[in-house]
Amino acid sequence: MSSRLLLAEAAILVVAALVIWMIVAPPFGSSGEAGGAGEPIVSNNGNGGDDDGNGDDSVDDDDGGDDDDGSQDRPAGDGCAPTVGADFMRGNQILTYYGNPDSDQLGILGELEPDELVARLKQEATTYDDLNGFRGIQPGLHMVYATAQAHPGDDGLYTRRVDQGTLEQYIDLACENKLFIFLDLQLGRADMEEEIERLLPYLRQTHVHLSLDPEFAMGPDEVPGEDLGHLDASQINRAQQILDDLVQEHNLGDKILIVHQFHDEMITNKEAIEDYRRVRLVIDMDGFGEPATKLAKFQLYSAGAEYGGIKLFFKLDDPLMSETDALNVRPDLIIYQ
Repeated sequence: MSSRLLLAEAAILVVAALVIWMIVAPPFGSSGEAGGAGEPIVSNNGNGGDDDGNGDDSVDDDDGGDDDDGSQDRPAGDGCAPTVGADFMRGNQILTYYGNPDSDQLGILGELEPDELVARLKQEATTYDDLNGFRGIQPGLHMVYATAQAHPGDDGLYTRRVDQGTLEQYIDLACENKLFIFLDLQLGRADMEEEIERLLPYLRQTHVHLSLDPEFAMGPDEVPGEDLGHLDASQINRAQQILDDLVQEHNLGDKILIVHQFHDEMITNKEAIEDYRRVRLVIDMDGFGEPATKLAKFQLYSAGAEYGGIKLFFKLDDPLMSETDALNVRPDLIIYQ
């Protein structure tokens, strides 16, 4: 099957998912994300170190032990973006543009050429930085690395991955512009642990973080676009454990894990989600709709979460919420699709 046909089917799948969402959880739509690029505007890196955003900043006591001379271990940085510590999210908001680079139907990341994407995100980040008070802004890309498909494909997994060359192009683009990049998994019937393991070489880089979309995590008899998927707290905990182990093994800064939610059933046993020392967990309210309802849903799904995120849809929100209105609920993460 050609790439063009696969992407067309992915776009149809998104529409089908929106219909399912409207049936099970009005007045919002289904998930869909946005990722983007732009020069970071970090006025407060939250790590207690330098503000140059060069990935060499020191972090707080949660991020390493003491050396023999009493000095603090510093996590390895590669200069791509600030390292994340326990204070980073308190001192900064994260702003991302989301999509799939192979499709202009799944979000803004696939609609714009890289240079234009960087410029637009940089402009948006400046707007937020002027409005959000003491907090800094860390821009980033949010790439749908594995996109759910309506058909099983040769491997029977109902998901299609971005090719390695394109993946590395956007990871490099993010590094060059000191952006974070979130690699998003719409699992289909793929095994979550195997998919995360595939990304571990990239997650060793300072600026690369992870995102999970429960909507498209299917059981053995389920099909994306026909069934609403889910992840259990035990799976989210396992994803956190993998990231926590990676951080400790390689002396990295903390990793951020985003989990999308627009319906109660997307995360089962949510109260059993655990805190991991080296992982910053964000629950992102992923539905589209009018502003007042979106803000109420944000409060509902971010309640009890370590950090809360909200997604804004350029084409589906009516009207698109202003930056000022979005900041009323003080989100830690803002995603534009």
